[in-house]
Amino acid sequence: MPKKKRPIPLAPPQMKSRKKARKVTSTFHKLTQQLDQARRNNDQEAVDKIEKEIEQMGGREEYQRASQLSTKYHSTSKWVLKVLGQKGWTNGILLEHDNDSDIKGKKKDISSVTTEMRRPTFILEIGAINTELIDASKKTKRVKVKKHDPVSVSVSVSSQTSSTCVDEADYRIVPVYNIKVKAIDLHSSHPDIEEIDFLQMDMDVDVKNKTEKGTFDVIVCSMVLNCVTTAENRGIMLSLIYKQLRPGGLCFLTIPRLCINQSKYINRKVFEEMLTNALGFTIEQTKETPKVAFWILKRPSEVEERGGQHVIEWNMEWETTRIL
Repeated sequence: MPKKKRPIPLAPPQMKSRKKARKVTSTFHKLTQQLDQARRNNDQEAVDKIEKEIEQMGGREEYQRASQLSTKYHSTSKWVLKVLGQKGWTNGILLEHDNDSDIKGKKKDISSVTTEMRRPTFILEIGAINTELIDASKKTKRVKVKKHDPVSVSVSVSSQTSSTCVDEADYRIVPVYNIKVKAIDLHSSHPDIEEIDFLQMDMDVDVKNKTEKGTFDVIVCSMVLNCVTTAENRGIMLSLIYKQLRPGGLCFLTIPRLCINQSKYINRKVFEEMLTNALGFTIEQTKETPKVAFWILKRPSEVEERGGQHVIEWNMEWETTRIL
């Protein structure tokens, strides 16, 4: 009896080798930087050659599959939600205090604060390759409605309980997290991820003070800065992250350790000096794994910004140093 033929998959199989994933991502970054340089030089022959090499390696689709494998070993969304949960921001932002609380401050008793006193925490994910944060924003849970709860009942289970039950309880469906997520990428891999160039995003401007007041409480920029092909645009991206954050907002930034530990142009000390003294961030937390460097950066609150804590003498080294 002849063997049955295996069905042809509708989509390429998932990448399983971490070694292959690292090779794909590093090759893709190298080729895209060369492609950008060739375009700036108007070298069409080089452009055609590099585009062919990118196509032969599987193109952006192969790169995205490699990136998805890497996220399995460190989930950025879990890291972000854990920190925001510790800060109380997964329940939303307190309307009267907004973002001025410090991540390193004392833990507040937020159990007595109702969601009516809070607004959603607005999150922007740059270069999203999955929908984990979006899925978290849609996650719901069923909670018991107290007898004096004025909220209308959306789900009733009393009809589903057996007649032997002593208490009949009513339930309603509520979100697990009081967050709103906007996920963007240059080339979307999912309908929920918007195809937007972060460098071209509109800026929310305070007309009275003529300053960028920011739209987001949280910006996630994980393994994206190193994908930007020019040093100038990498600097612009960091500056725009600061401006797109609300005062007191947080940026979750990750880059490969190689970018600062083995760079010809920059080291950790200079990079962090540029983040703080040049751009105005404060560094709330930092850590490293063998492959990745992590930062939680904060845009100072309006009170701190008005105090001018970050207005210092400009260092020309920042002007001439290539970021990564």
